[in-house]
Amino acid sequence: MNRLPRCSLILAAVLSLSRPAWVCAQTPPLSPTASPSAPPSPPPEAEKLALTVDAAARLTLPVMIDGQGPFPFLIDTGSDRTVISRELATRLNLAAGPQVTMHESTGVADVGTVVVRRLSFGQTLIDRIEAPDLAAANLGAAGFLGLDSLRDLQIEMDFAAMRLTVSPSRPEPFDPDNIVVHGRSRFGQLILVDAQVRGQRVYVVLDTGAEISIGNPALLRALNGPTSHTDPTGRAEIFSVTGRQMAVDVQTVSRADIGGLVIVNLPIAFAQLHTFDRFGLTRQPALLLGMDVLSKCRRVVVDLRRREAVFTLR
Repeated sequence: MNRLPRCSLILAAVLSLSRPAWVCAQTPPLSPTASPSAPPSPPPEAEKLALTVDAAARLTLPVMIDGQGPFPFLIDTGSDRTVISRELATRLNLAAGPQVTMHESTGVADVGTVVVRRLSFGQTLIDRIEAPDLAAANLGAAGFLGLDSLRDLQIEMDFAAMRLTVSPSRPEPFDPDNIVVHGRSRFGQLILVDAQVRGQRVYVVLDTGAEISIGNPALLRALNGPTSHTDPTGRAEIFSVTGRQMAVDVQTVSRADIGGLVIVNLPIAFAQLHTFDRFGLTRQPALLLGMDVLSKCRRVVVDLRRREAVFTLR
């Protein structure tokens, strides 16, 4: 059984597995009735920031806390709260905030918070965040940048250039290489609805805090049948941000379709995460789409206000 890194707040579970090679492809786009001769330039308020990758292949961004730093924070589209490590909060002498109930991947926990008077990355400034403070050993980072810090922005992750572009929510310019997938919002989270795994309809959450994709038991039953005893292709453990652990089975599925994005031979870890309960995704097949898929694209754009994701293949 593989010992896996921590899974992040709310949705993300980080896995480290040896896995078979898989490929992404694009279904042929429909011919547009009209297309501009060249895509418009990004608006002047768009800002480009350098990205780095941590040991678990997750994206990190330099973040300033109350004018000090920068500190490497994970970009976690699977978390609805920004989180800071307890050790960094102590080092910066941050004031204690209220106790809160935190919904994390393996359950519910009461945790303390600290008051961040000002958090900034690039030119983006966010005033007063009551951030849960958790042990750095469980986070695997100085902190997580969650949806409370990203909600009103369009986030473009350019994996080829290792660059993050932050801009106000806006329509994506037409590009025949783009795959645009629309979704719905639950608790501020973007859930894509135009998706299938091996022909089964599935709800998909983009999770940049997860190294590998995770499916719920409803998806496993849909793929294998209610009485199927298909042997998993792997076995692993995931650890939550509060130190809890959970054993999971891993299977490789032959095909997944996310809008026009086609993924072949995709390893999926299956677990009854509290995340699925939180979003009411226990009866319907659901999937947390991790960095194993996202990083294979040239760029991924997440626009929470417009409730859409855009994938551009390499």
